[in-house]
Amino acid sequence: MRIGLLSDPELVNSNYRAYQPLAAVARRGGHEVLRNFRDRVLSAQQLLRCDVVHVHRIANAELRALVRRLGAAGIGVVWDNDDDVSVLPRSNPHHRRLGAAGRRDLVAGTAEMLRLADVVTTPSEVLAAKYRELGAADVRVLENRLPREFMHVKPAKHDGVVVACLAGLEHRVDYDQLGLRDTLGHLLGAHSDLRLLTIGLGLGLAPDRTEHVPLAGFLDLVRILARADVGIAPLVDIPWNRARSNVKLKEYAAAGLAWLASPVGPYLGMGEQQGGRLVPDDGWHDALDRLLADARGRRKLAKRGARWVKGEAVDAHARDWEQALRDAAEHARGAALRPAPA
Repeated sequence: MRIGLLSDPELVNSNYRAYQPLAAVARRGGHEVLRNFRDRVLSAQQLLRCDVVHVHRIANAELRALVRRLGAAGIGVVWDNDDDVSVLPRSNPHHRRLGAAGRRDLVAGTAEMLRLADVVTTPSEVLAAKYRELGAADVRVLENRLPREFMHVKPAKHDGVVVACLAGLEHRVDYDQLGLRDTLGHLLGAHSDLRLLTIGLGLGLAPDRTEHVPLAGFLDLVRILARADVGIAPLVDIPWNRARSNVKLKEYAAAGLAWLASPVGPYLGMGEQQGGRLVPDDGWHDALDRLLADARGRRKLAKRGARWVKGEAVDAHARDWEQALRDAAEHARGAALRPAPA
């Protein structure tokens, strides 16, 4: 197949929902993938020579008009979204940036793309159910999987016991409402060997005992996390968080970390077999305190996580993405050949 790929190169999630899975598809079947870059946008003419086009998140009016042209030409479209834009919380930086009109347009564009696409993909069962209710005919849950570069990272030597906090700016609501900043500050006072590694969201704690990485290259992420011992993934129970993916726990496990996470959304049902433990809202201090003092327990969890994550490489699941693309192409060709209703 010749596959066109449209995604925002600035989005970290484009790696999980577009670039990495389609690269794995190309390796699996020798397919040709044409992708857009910051300085090189694919033209309509290029896309009209494809068998299928994969689109991540984009749902603006220009894209929707293009998708209608592609459909008329018998070219399949797979549309992917991994966030529930209908419940964008006020705490998310994009809420204010978009404004009320922008948020309405985004929700409306999403609803139309669900009906226009031949196949819709998402990593979330919650989102899949919502998309079906909104009229998507063929929705498939394809989890976020890890690139090959994440699969063979070795733990890095470091001083003390390091807790990693990997969080985009939108996670401030989780850290604030769950009191994680105060909890970590108290634990820094109680454990003289404790260090923090914060990636993305800064917590403003003990600069002499915190390594803060404001921005990490995607393929460097697990190598940076490998400087820690425990990863935390707090989530407050709000609709936005219920539709997230579980990939953060996979990243922690690939880096050799034990993890602690909230029993919310994507983390429900996960636990020691995946290398970590679930923590109730009021249990973060005690859970961290116990794990920091239990080196044997951390090693045991990390080993379980390493076994689990061996099956989470994107190449091992490329067939599912390839099938979605093939089915979209076949559906579009069939629809284009059918005579228009009288």
